[in-house]
Formats: sequence, C-alpha cells, structure tokens
Amino acid sequence: MPAKTSLQPRGLNHHAYATLNMDETHHFWTEVMGCKFLGAYAFQESGHDKPIPDSYVHSLYGMSDGSALAFFELGHGYEKKDDGIPKYTKHLALSCDSKEQVKQWHENFTAHGLEVIGEIDHEGMWLSIYVTDPSGLVIELTHQSHTFDDNDAAEGLEVLRQWRKDKIALKQ
Repeated sequence: MPAKTSLQPRGLNHHAYATLNMDETHHFWTEVMGCKFLGAYAFQESGHDKPIPDSYVHSLYGMSDGSALAFFELGHGYEKKDDGIPKYTKHLALSCDSKEQVKQWHENFTAHGLEVIGEIDHEGMWLSIYVTDPSGLVIELTHQSHTFDDNDAAEGLEVLRQWRKDKIALKQ
C-alpha cells in the first residue's frame, strides 16, 4: 500500500456541468446568482470517421473566492436520464457569510420567481436553502456555523467504522 500523501488540493478551480440551454444558464448565473462571466469557448470537430460532429460551447462563471463553475452545452444535445441516485445526494453547496445572507438569497430567488426549499437547519451546523438552476443542478446556499475540529474527525471515523459493520450485517 502506498504511503499517505502530504499533498492536498489548494481549493476548487472549477466544477463542470452540462446544460441544455446556455442562454438560460448564462442568465441565471450572471443575473440571479451575480457571478462574474469569465469567458467561453467553442469546440467543433467534424471528421470523416465521426457520424455526428463533436461540438460544444463551454462557459465559466466566477465566484468571489476565485473558484468557478463551468457549463457545457453540447452541439447535439443529450438526453437527461434518471440514474436512480436520490437528487439530495447530488447538489452544489455554496457558502454564505451569515444566516442573514441565507435569508437575503431566499428573497432574491423569490423575487426572480424561483421555487425555494427551506430554510432548513441541518443539525445546528448549517442553515440552508435550495433552488434549482435551468440545467437541473440543485444548489444549496448555506451558512456553516460549526467549525470542524479533531473531535469531529475522530467521531466521524467511528461513524464510518460503525457504518461498515452495519452494512455488512445487513447483507448477511
């Protein structure tokens, strides 16, 4: 088994998602979310060996910490399929500076005519609201009031150990 690495990513550069409508996505991320439009580029490839040319437009939207979200609209589209994994396990959580800011986001989304789920208090650690962007991406706006420490890590390792035992027991 290789030795544990001392490397650690500095942070999130960008996370990419697919969209069916770049115009709606661009409006949402610039006008509703207030992100800075960083740029876009297009790629088109047509060759004799490809029945459908590969093409897409790729755009990036920046957040105040320097990270970004990227979206791809494919030239030939794609079919959205339910993969059977619950939607709540696939979401983008964005940090807010305070509980008051979470409430301001709630008001902002409502003013834009968007359905908002929450405010939900998660175990006293996060206060969150949820909204869905035009591409179907579930977005959580959250204020984290708890700073994780070594005790949380130790308790978490015990939770993982117990989860493994319970999972094995369920299979028997």
